[in-house]
Amino acid sequence: MSNQPNVFQQFQHADIDELADVIGELLQNPITIEDADHKLIAYSSHSESTDQARWSTIMGRRVPEKVLTRLWKDGVFQELLTKDEPVHIPAKDEVGLGKRVAIAIRKGSEVLGYIWAIEVNRPITEEDDDILRQAARAAVSRLVQRQGKRKAEEQRRKEFLWELLLGNHSSDTLIRQKAESLQLQLSTPYLICIIEAAGTRLEQYLYPLLMRDKLLWVVDGNQIVLLIGQAGAGKQQDEALVRKVKQFLADSLGKLESHVSEGQVTAGYGRSYKAYADLVKSYREALHAVKIKRLFPQETAGIHGYRELGIYRYLLKLKQWDEEQGYENERLARLKQYDAENQTAMTETLETYLDAAGKVNITANRLHIHINTLSYRLKRIEEIMQVDLEDMNQRVALYLELKLDKLNSER
Repeated sequence: MSNQPNVFQQFQHADIDELADVIGELLQNPITIEDADHKLIAYSSHSESTDQARWSTIMGRRVPEKVLTRLWKDGVFQELLTKDEPVHIPAKDEVGLGKRVAIAIRKGSEVLGYIWAIEVNRPITEEDDDILRQAARAAVSRLVQRQGKRKAEEQRRKEFLWELLLGNHSSDTLIRQKAESLQLQLSTPYLICIIEAAGTRLEQYLYPLLMRDKLLWVVDGNQIVLLIGQAGAGKQQDEALVRKVKQFLADSLGKLESHVSEGQVTAGYGRSYKAYADLVKSYREALHAVKIKRLFPQETAGIHGYRELGIYRYLLKLKQWDEEQGYENERLARLKQYDAENQTAMTETLETYLDAAGKVNITANRLHIHINTLSYRLKRIEEIMQVDLEDMNQRVALYLELKLDKLNSER
């Protein structure tokens, strides 16, 4: 069969249901065709030779959730989304999935759907793989019109998300009614997560993960804004939501960093909320977290959540307050002037010492100096600035002012 230049040439006017039957007859095995969201589009006429997963897909008009989850975990969809070739899938009896072969239906780099052939009547050979390649090409025109409708629905969902992000809706009842009209399932608690990377098509690289976790997202310049929810209520669900977000970031950030040639990959997320009218709060918090991480990448390494920012959460407001008052820290200015006139590093020493919570051994190691040298520097800093580094009030104030000064130079 693979010697035929185009097996489906004579069926060019066949609709998608007829195409499924033709593929099934050629492969002598049951066929299903799904869209990119795993909703059933067509299936070949079948006898009793099928499996539970296919039967459930036909009855429910969509691939069962447990089957999708297992295929994502086993990397099957990752292969389908990145390969043009048929993917041979071993049986997964625990989810009712028999041995089968699948191929993505593509228009350029975009996946429109999938063809699945269940290997129940006879083995699927290399020649059959060629039939599946031709079938995927033949299915494109049938799915393009359907894809246009799907894209329009997706655009309406993204416009709805922007309305929520900007606080255009204040009633949770109206929000849920509109979500239902768009066939969106809104889970609570939820939060907003933002990933930022310059010069990268974020949705393209993250698409397998976005589909795996069924996330609603919008792209804003070099940022992708994600709505992530967790069904349920109570403290355990809040903790489960944070774990879910951290796992998503662990899976996605490394993937992105390998594709970003310049700049940095930054991510932050807001606090969790239960009322969707509060979504704007989580969005603002996520934006704040991303901005702080961009300004202080070393100090906030490993931190992504707004509530984890500590003192860095206050810096932008403190900076604004200082500017309104015209405030300048004269003690810090004296120390920086001393460094400039004497080619010393007293300011760096002070910041490192405070970063290390006043632990002299850690500070000396980080600065690569002897502990006696550190003791001399700290004493000299106290003399120049006329401060007492054992006074917690003065120490905290100095720490904040050092970071505010650094914020100036970073900005």
